[in-house]
Amino acid sequence: MNKIAPTILQGTRDFLPIDMAKRNLVMNKIKKVFEKFGYDPIETPVICPAETILGKYGDEGERLTYNFETSGGRKIALPFDLTVPFARYVAANYRDLPIPFKRYQIQRVWRAERPQKGRLREFYQCDIDIIGTKNLVSESEIARIIVKVFKELGFKDFVIKFNSRRLINEILRSLGIAEEKFIDVIRVVDKLDKIDKENVIEEIKKLGFDNAEDIFDAVLPAESIEKTLEKFSKYDLKEIKEFIKNCEDLGVPKKYLEFDTSLARGLDYYTGLIFEVIGKGTSLGTLCAGGRYDNLCSLFCNEDFSGVGVSFGFERIMLVLEQMGSFENVKLNSKVLITIFDENSVASSLKTYSELIDAGINCEIYFQPDKLKKQFQFADKKRIPFVIIRGPDEMKDETVTIKLMESGKQKTIPSKQLTSYLTEYYETEK
Repeated sequence: MNKIAPTILQGTRDFLPIDMAKRNLVMNKIKKVFEKFGYDPIETPVICPAETILGKYGDEGERLTYNFETSGGRKIALPFDLTVPFARYVAANYRDLPIPFKRYQIQRVWRAERPQKGRLREFYQCDIDIIGTKNLVSESEIARIIVKVFKELGFKDFVIKFNSRRLINEILRSLGIAEEKFIDVIRVVDKLDKIDKENVIEEIKKLGFDNAEDIFDAVLPAESIEKTLEKFSKYDLKEIKEFIKNCEDLGVPKKYLEFDTSLARGLDYYTGLIFEVIGKGTSLGTLCAGGRYDNLCSLFCNEDFSGVGVSFGFERIMLVLEQMGSFENVKLNSKVLITIFDENSVASSLKTYSELIDAGINCEIYFQPDKLKKQFQFADKKRIPFVIIRGPDEMKDETVTIKLMESGKQKTIPSKQLTSYLTEYYETEK
């Protein structure tokens, strides 16, 4: 038979055990923060009816959504994000849910875009949403969670940029721009973090506006929250001011907040406050984003469920943490390797293995007798800190020899003390 090349599709990844150890470490930290604030996990299907997904994100989202037809003629799509599937989920299950409903969801999504650093075709998003209330306390809670997550992950320099789609619409309306053109202008302005001012102005001109520079200048913020509030004081800023006050009362440090009136978020479904988190000192762009969506659930039911949420860009966060050196001491699951010295020591090694497993210690056994050097190399490759040796001398004296892989030192102790010795270490490590 011809061999099949072990390739994967561009924009997807294999993850080695050490990669998964890092990812699980970060994912568990994020989950713990979500759960501290009362969010419960849900899961939604990976394959969806195409009508559930398509038509919800605007032209660009439509272009980037994977969709296909089954052999039976059913049109299927893969989730572009977790927000639209969540809106469908609420519409289908709201009678069984406490409203307002808070959920977190960590799943894969897919986008048919050109792969690059921090941007894959298959990737994880970590979402939180609050649905069933329009009260701005929910936006402030999300800001508080954002700060907590990034601080727990070790980020020291980041900022939550925020704005309001209602405010953007009001500014564009005051410039004489027709309402049907709002979303086109918003999508261009949203490119400001990707292309420079001149190119943004040029793209606005292509939409048919002679006053493109005036439009651009009209949405630029001032150098501080206070001065930006002053610059836009002729507009309705009640929503913005209430959010800022709630954040202050909720303990969100002001240094993490930036009122950026040029922030647009290009997705069609946003209607109110919007957010983006930028890590300073990194070129990877947005690490977390989201906002208020008032009308999304109404696509699937007759109930009025306003929602707000953000998505943490897991893959980008992982890249930044790698750059920060956050994973230098990450280990795999096994804490102990029990060697098999020779055929005569198999039974003794198996007995030791069983005792450690029953004591709740993560360990494994080398499956056949082999040179100790080879077994040590195996332990080193798996980052196992302790190796247990039971050779003829140890069996005769009812002892075990413990090799500490990091230092290379060895010590011999009575066999009956092994479990307590390792348990003490194991509990200290937790």
